[in-house]
Amino acid sequence: MHDFIVEAWQVDDVENPFALTSNQQLADRGYWLHCNRGSPLFEQWLTDEGVDESVRESLLASDTRPRFQQIGKNSFFLNLRGVNLNKGKEPDDMLTVRLLYSPQRVITCSQQRSRAIESLVNALKRGEGPQSIEGLIIELLSQLNDKIDSVIEPIEAFIESQDIDTFSKEQVSEISLQHRKLLRLNRFLKPQGYALSALAKNQITTFEAHQVSLATQLDTLQRIVDTIDFFIAQIEVINNRIAHLNSEVMNRNTYLLSIIAGVFLPLGFLTGLFGINIGGMPGVENSSAFYWFCGALTGIGLFEVYLFRRLKFL
Repeated sequence: MHDFIVEAWQVDDVENPFALTSNQQLADRGYWLHCNRGSPLFEQWLTDEGVDESVRESLLASDTRPRFQQIGKNSFFLNLRGVNLNKGKEPDDMLTVRLLYSPQRVITCSQQRSRAIESLVNALKRGEGPQSIEGLIIELLSQLNDKIDSVIEPIEAFIESQDIDTFSKEQVSEISLQHRKLLRLNRFLKPQGYALSALAKNQITTFEAHQVSLATQLDTLQRIVDTIDFFIAQIEVINNRIAHLNSEVMNRNTYLLSIIAGVFLPLGFLTGLFGINIGGMPGVENSSAFYWFCGALTGIGLFEVYLFRRLKFL
C-alpha cells in the first residue's frame, strides 16, 4: 500500500469487511481509506485520482472549522472535529478529521492520531463494524460523539462538587480552566452541528437508508452542545457566587476597620489634644493626672463599644 495510507478496508459488497493489502485492490469500489494528511505523497495521489483542486485544498488545509460541502449529486466533503485524547495534549485542543465521500469510496485523513478512527478500526477487526461505507460514516460520527461525551462527563462531576461556601485559590484556578475548556469545545461543536444538519437536509440519495441513524447522531451532538451550554451557565453562576463571597469578605473587613477607626478616633483626638506642650494644660502640676487620663480614655473606649453594640453596629 501507499506509505500515506494508515488504514484501508473493503467494506461494501462483502460479507465481512477486510483490510486491503495492495494498491491494486483500490481499483474496486466500496472501500475506505484513512490517510496521513501531512504526507506530500497524499496530495500527489489526490491529484492523480482526479480530485478537484478546491476539494484537495479543503482536505489539506492546516486549520478549518467544521463544514459540509456537497460535490455533485451524491458526493460531499465533510470537515469534522474530535477531542484530542493523545498523550501530552488537551482534549479541547481538538483534532481534525476530513472526509471525502462518493458512492464508490470514502477517504478520511488526519494529521494526528484519532481515537475515534482507532475504535472504528478495532470494530472492523472484530467483525462488528459497519457493512457499508455510508454506515461507516455514521459509525465514525458515533465514535466522535462518544469520545466527546467521555470528556465532558468528568466536568459534570466537577461542577456538582462546587456546591460549597468557600473556595481555595486552586479551586478557583480549576474552575477557570474548566470554563476555558468548555468554551473551546463549544467553538467547534456548534458549527459541527450545522455541518451535520446540512448533510441531513441535502438528502444524499445513497444515505436514504441511513437518515434515521444520521438524525440520531445529529441529535446526540445537539444534546452535547446543549449540555456544554448548560455547564458554561453553571460555571458562570459559580463564578458569580465566588465574586459575591469575596465581596462579602471585603465588605466585612472594611466594616470592621471602620468600627475600629470609630472607636479610636475620639481617643486619638484626646491624646493629641493633651499632648500639646503649652501652658495652661490641666493636670500638669498633678502627679496622678496621667493615670486619671488613662482611666478616662479606657472608660470612653468601653462606652463606645457599649454604644456600638446597643446600636447593633457590632
